[in-house]
Amino acid sequence: MRRYLIIAIAILAAILVMSLIKAVQTRRAKARGETLPDSAGIGMHHVIGACAGLAVFFLGAIFLESGAADPTKSYQPATLKDGKITSGGFDGGS
Repeated sequence: MRRYLIIAIAILAAILVMSLIKAVQTRRAKARGETLPDSAGIGMHHVIGACAGLAVFFLGAIFLESGAADPTKSYQPATLKDGKITSGGFDGGS
């Protein structure tokens, strides 16, 4: 549950930052005397950018997790036996 809460907070933070940047840009454009289009809120280019970002995130997560070890295994570090280093590795889990 905590994981999903962190993901939701990250998404809301991204929306907040995007809205603040758009508000600052609008304020600066009005100060320069530029006319602004009548679009309000988040446009289609924002949605496309968000979808592309999500696609990259999920593809990266899948790519990084594809080589991960089985969660049921435990790691045994390298040890020193009779003056020689024995290699470590993953042992079968419970």
